[in-house]
Amino acid sequence: MYNPFRFFLSLLVFALVPSFAFGQFSTVKEERSYADPLTGDWVTNGVITPLDQEMRNFYIRNADGAIEILLTEDAQIGLQSRVQKGGFEERKVKFEMGDKQFSYDLPQNLFVKRTFKDADAIRKWEERDRRPIMDGKLYVGPISDQIPTPGKPWIAGKFIRENGRFMDVQIGEEVFQIGTQGYDGQHRIMGLLSQKDIKPFVQQAFVHGKMDGDVFHASEVCLRMLEDSKAQDDPNLGRYLFIGDSISGNYDKALRNALMGKLNIYHPPTNCGPVRKGVENIVQWLGAYDQPGLGWDVISFNFGQWDSANTKARYQEDLEKVIAELKKTKAKLIFVTTTPIPSGYPDPGELGPDNKATGRVQKTMERFINPWALEVMSRHPEIEICDQHALISNEKFYATWLAKAGFHKKGENNPYGDLHIGGLLGQPVGRQLARKVLDVVGRDNESLGSHGLSERELEPKRQRPATQNLDVDDFLDLLVNDQRLRNY
Repeated sequence: MYNPFRFFLSLLVFALVPSFAFGQFSTVKEERSYADPLTGDWVTNGVITPLDQEMRNFYIRNADGAIEILLTEDAQIGLQSRVQKGGFEERKVKFEMGDKQFSYDLPQNLFVKRTFKDADAIRKWEERDRRPIMDGKLYVGPISDQIPTPGKPWIAGKFIRENGRFMDVQIGEEVFQIGTQGYDGQHRIMGLLSQKDIKPFVQQAFVHGKMDGDVFHASEVCLRMLEDSKAQDDPNLGRYLFIGDSISGNYDKALRNALMGKLNIYHPPTNCGPVRKGVENIVQWLGAYDQPGLGWDVISFNFGQWDSANTKARYQEDLEKVIAELKKTKAKLIFVTTTPIPSGYPDPGELGPDNKATGRVQKTMERFINPWALEVMSRHPEIEICDQHALISNEKFYATWLAKAGFHKKGENNPYGDLHIGGLLGQPVGRQLARKVLDVVGRDNESLGSHGLSERELEPKRQRPATQNLDVDDFLDLLVNDQRLRNY
């Protein structure tokens, strides 16, 4: 139930956040993409919390606590979202967030702009024959054509069509390829929204601009929609957050089916990636858990596949930082071990001279990442373990996949798949985690929901190569046998 007094107190807490010197903000950094140089802009992000009613000023809540955001007079407000292939051609953006549908029409004319850091970055681009570049932004308002120069270090032109990962952009008589997938592979569509669209607690803001003292002056704000828990939660059910990379996406459906009608279930609106990303974003992912009705009863988490080349010291240090934030929620915690890398990947090596793990090769998880993680968990005995690595390693259902999936070269097409466990492969691990979730909240006598698989879906002759030797009876027992799921 909404409590106005508590809400006022929460606003007061944010209003009394002490000022920080610029250097103390760990989340404020020069913007860059995963493949390109620094852009010259500064960027930070966090869950929006209110400051004034017009949202000209607001806070973002992240690992730094709270940062005050002040919109410049001409600030552009945009949408940050994945767009289905062909969406820009059709001038339509559609996506779901929880139970809510979002749909935006785009104007006929779209423009693309990408800023270079400096003259040296422009020179290198020219020397490389103006190769395709990432980290552009889409704009709904007109932008003049521009070939980058030292005095005007940006490239800009009119969107023509999608071209794989890039956009064909017309500048004068020439066509250039500029990618507009920035953070998390999401497009930034500037000018699509306005100041009135900024909402607290249900949006994450990615702000671009400059830091002045302890206030971030935002010239651009990209809004990413979050699930509106208050609008869609069943108030009679507890709340569960599961944190993980694309592997968690593989078992998402199985997990949700197993817990249907038992808990309100959430996942951050992103691939949670490496543990460093967890450190930088865990506060945002946890949301306003101190608000009435938005607390967490149980949280499961994993960081592993993206840390396959991390060092032990860095991995464990960052994992401890994530755990410290998780504990603040008072939720029951479950660490999920990282799934194995199958034998189609290169043979394992040894730790390099820099003490980094061996990367995405065979045995990396069992030799390095999982032992490093479990060593941390031993210091936190209240954290339960869901051992997905052991389940996959020991159940014969996974034998073919373990032996034959993977690739040695990027772009290879292996019919047995790669390290992901989609389809039927994701079913047992999803239900294993669901069983653990119910157990840790004291509902160990409660049965899991139906797996929902039909006889047709289980026919061995209909399976992909990795599961063509499916023993249907054994597989079904693996899905429903509680003791078997609890063995790991």
